Amino acid sequence: MTNFLTTCRVLDSWVQIQPDRTAIIDATTNLGMTYQELDQASTTLASALRNLGVQAGDVIAFVINERLPVAVLLYAVGKLAASWSPLNPHSAPQDWARQLDHSHASAVVFDPSFTSLVDTIRESAATVKYWIPWIAPAVREGHTIAKHSCSARDSDYAGILYTSGTTGIPKGAWHTHQSLWGWNHSIVASIGMNRDDCLINPYPLFHMGGIGFTLAAIQTGATVVLDTPFEASHFVESVQRYKSTLTFMVPTMVQALLDLPADIRQELSQSRLRQIITTSAPLLTETRQEMARQWPQQKISVLYSATEAVFSLLRYERADARLCVGRPAFGMEVAVFDQNHQPCPPGTIGTIYTQGLSVFAHYHRAPDQFHAWQNQWFTCNDVGYLDEDGYLYLVDREKDLINSGGEKISSLEIENVLREHPWVREVAVVGIPDKYWGEQIHAVVVPSTSDLTPESILAFAAERLPRYKLPKSLRFMSSLPKTDTGKILKRSLRDSDHLDHTSS
Repeated sequence: MTNFLTTCRVLDSWVQIQPDRTAIIDATTNLGMTYQELDQASTTLASALRNLGVQAGDVIAFVINERLPVAVLLYAVGKLAASWSPLNPHSAPQDWARQLDHSHASAVVFDPSFTSLVDTIRESAATVKYWIPWIAPAVREGHTIAKHSCSARDSDYAGILYTSGTTGIPKGAWHTHQSLWGWNHSIVASIGMNRDDCLINPYPLFHMGGIGFTLAAIQTGATVVLDTPFEASHFVESVQRYKSTLTFMVPTMVQALLDLPADIRQELSQSRLRQIITTSAPLLTETRQEMARQWPQQKISVLYSATEAVFSLLRYERADARLCVGRPAFGMEVAVFDQNHQPCPPGTIGTIYTQGLSVFAHYHRAPDQFHAWQNQWFTCNDVGYLDEDGYLYLVDREKDLINSGGEKISSLEIENVLREHPWVREVAVVGIPDKYWGEQIHAVVVPSTSDLTPESILAFAAERLPRYKLPKSLRFMSSLPKTDTGKILKRSLRDSDHLDHTSS
């Protein structure tokens, strides 16, 4: 098996061609690394981790606030033929513990600011052998290993990312080096990124977007600017300072830019930014049209993708097409099938499937959940249709997941917490449209006593859920709408008649 498509081989190739070109910049600190410096730093870190006992095939979890160290770690892990697994810094420690247990992580590299939280899960994380603060001398120092010691193969696992499934249970999605290369290349080729570009990436580095878009830029030989956490005015300043040409954004970020004062918005229009690609959540047609008015010099594209695969890209030529998410991305095939796995005629709604370069390997400890049918087709269980010209239209999102600010939030998780309240008989949680967040979390509760108040149940939830998972609005009902088989009709809870009676 070859190793031409591994992350470390790609980096090594660019070091030979352009060692002194800037590979990565932290917009917060204004510190950067050339391709050669990134290669050397990751080689040193790989040596240090190996000296600690990390071996090929190990899973190395990380929770790090700093941006450059994450990039160094990603390449260092690849050089060891190990795998990385990001932890969401906004999640509760018990969520970290579950992920560490499920992934069988053998090491955790953590930012010192998380020390007290990490200490609470050390005993419960039975598989973890090494707890490594980023500032530890063993991490900063190491004996240089041979230049070509990267032993990873294309088929080896590169990383495992956890993504909420339609059941609300987090699933670990494995990408091999080859599928990760394909995920990146599918995007790079579709948007026309090249080595002269400067990509500004505002995505957090515990998301596939943060990691994938960063690796994609370096895979192309371009420069990537990490501007996270996102702040609208600072983002505009960074675009100007680093002469950025491309960016990926969630609709929440776009709305924050549109809400800026006119003079700051104008700076973006006059910058070198040539393309804005939105992804991770639906972009309202009205928002897309406003973007075109405010920034006529920038091309607006919509990327339809998931942690597991890239589906399609809507380019600027159909910017006004409601529900349209474009044509298949480079190296991908998209199809819509009915319940009998037969192709749907143009205009007929069915389940959206994809196959090609970017499809991940499988779900960790649940390989049978990968393909709904046949060998190569993958679906997120989204529904939509294709038109006569091969354009894909997304009618609905993953079942019951809430897309809020680019985060995919499990409604089931929130429901389970609210159900723990002794005065709650039934509860349903849905996402409802929100101009700023894309969707906001809305809870519908059937109380078992008149003593229950919205304030008390929200306070109850605040003690058990991260802030970004708290309901933003709530309504009491005497009963929930259900089918004849007893399933809750969440669609009716999202309609305007219901929301007209909702209190925030």
